Amino acid sequence: MNAARPVPLVTASLVFLLLLSGIAAGSAPDPLTPADRSSPRDTLTSFITHMNTGHHYLQQARMISRGAPGFFVHPPEAVEKGDLARYHFERAMQCLDLSEVPYVLRDDVAREGALLLKEILDRIGLPPLGTIPGGKDWINTGDSRITRWNIPRTELQLYRVESGEAEGKWLLSPSSLARLQDDYRRIEHMPYLPGAMEGAYHDYIITPGRFFPPKWTEILPGWAAAEIHEQTLWQWITLALVLLVFIALNIGIWRLFGKISRNMNLFAGNILRILPPVALSLTSTQTILLVDDTINITGRLCIFLIQFFSAVRWFGWAWCAIRVGEAIAELIILSPRVEPESIDASLVRTVSRLICITAASWILLYGLSRLGLSVFHLLTGLGVVGLAISLAAKPTVENIIGGLTLFADRSVKVGEYCRFGNTAGTVLHIGLRSTKIEALDRTVISIPNAEFSQMQIVNVTRRNGSLMQKTLSLRYETTGDQLRWILASVRDVLHAHPKVAADPVPFARFESYGASSLDILVFAYIRTKKWAEFLAVQEDILFRIGEIVEKSGSGFAFPSTTAYIARDGGLDGEKAALAAEEVRQWRESGQYPFPDTPGERIAAARGTVEYPPKS
Repeated sequence: MNAARPVPLVTASLVFLLLLSGIAAGSAPDPLTPADRSSPRDTLTSFITHMNTGHHYLQQARMISRGAPGFFVHPPEAVEKGDLARYHFERAMQCLDLSEVPYVLRDDVAREGALLLKEILDRIGLPPLGTIPGGKDWINTGDSRITRWNIPRTELQLYRVESGEAEGKWLLSPSSLARLQDDYRRIEHMPYLPGAMEGAYHDYIITPGRFFPPKWTEILPGWAAAEIHEQTLWQWITLALVLLVFIALNIGIWRLFGKISRNMNLFAGNILRILPPVALSLTSTQTILLVDDTINITGRLCIFLIQFFSAVRWFGWAWCAIRVGEAIAELIILSPRVEPESIDASLVRTVSRLICITAASWILLYGLSRLGLSVFHLLTGLGVVGLAISLAAKPTVENIIGGLTLFADRSVKVGEYCRFGNTAGTVLHIGLRSTKIEALDRTVISIPNAEFSQMQIVNVTRRNGSLMQKTLSLRYETTGDQLRWILASVRDVLHAHPKVAADPVPFARFESYGASSLDILVFAYIRTKKWAEFLAVQEDILFRIGEIVEKSGSGFAFPSTTAYIARDGGLDGEKAALAAEEVRQWRESGQYPFPDTPGERIAAARGTVEYPPKS
């Protein structure tokens, strides 16, 4: 097989030596000049030349560092050589098509891809330079019409980019880039060809840093460099320590600020709750730098760790966006124009939460796009998933719409007392999904907004007075004049009472002949919104009505039929006669209070009732 192999890297090595001699003579590379990729020959020549030159400078930098004292600082000459090596390695990486590599992985994939490709070429070799398409007559020959070219004896392919920033350039295809790791595993047992970069990839994966390792690696013991699953032992140990510190640090920050925020007001607490997600994002970023740049984890493990911590980082920023929205909402509510428990405050919190959830969703979508997932496919998938979720979570959507309806109608707000259905209570919270109400027995009732917004809600707090409406049932033995005296006296009490509103006019009317009673309807508005005060005023009026009924000689009927087994005392005839006499006097004097009470009688009655009563 060796006899049939083409002469490896002959012309490319000559080009490399000419370039290297020019650089060694003191000519500095132009930092803005890209690699020549105008043909397959130019791309391969640029790649091999820059890789060999970069490796040469890297070896010089390491030799200078080894001869200098100290373990943590490189001499300036070594740093300069390291920068030159990095420049040439970056130019070599330009020969790879990274368009299908996720943005967060491009640097790592390019570094490892360039080293792997060089390792393969250093073992397989290239055909003579003249057989590779390219050269001065490239444009004038039929070779310029080809769009793809395979490196002989491999499945690696160079192709001409048809569009984009690299249009017209010849690059290693994305499919070839993806198979470099597997191809290298198949040929790593083969010997190096003369002039190859021997052990470059192996040195890269066992040392920290990127291409130029820090000097402190020289003091690592020999056993630490033992390889276990493509990583050295010291890399596994350091990675485990980094992960433990990451977990412990974030849990500690979460618990610390959570504990502190519980003892602060809502706004200050929300400000502190921003810090845990910020810490999560920052520590994730720092972990990526440690894993990638310092520890230099390589291969598929590196890709997995970068993707995982990048996802955690974007999740942290999305979480932070929600926390920032909550803090801004509480800052707005601190304004003296907004009551903290009003419906406006609930609306501010709800709208802020919706905006922040939308912002967080876009942050996550952007982060996922940086990880290589197509935003179009994500949005399409989210649309399908959203349709399925909307069908499955229809009640939740209805509850959100119901909550927005409550905010728009402003039928109730936090702190108001209302009646709905067979229940009454004080509104504690109006959220996106449900409304919480504290009932009279101090239990908290959670009602879905879709159901609550459809109920007949009686807002008791917003009334300008409390209605007293009672039916008095008198015994059938009550005479007409007794009944008239009772009605007039009750009206006098209603007109005279200071807590009874004059408008609308309170009244007491003979309403009906009941099954076992003569029914009187008492109707009045009490000047109070407070339930306890209303009951106190109503109690006072009922006591006075009871005294009137007793004074008239009548009595309250029982809701049943009375059977007289034996003769009883019956009604008080003397008192009945007095009531009848007073009614007669009303008729004779023209002050008969029927069908309505005369204005003079109302005016005379005003202010004659003491409330609260002295005894």
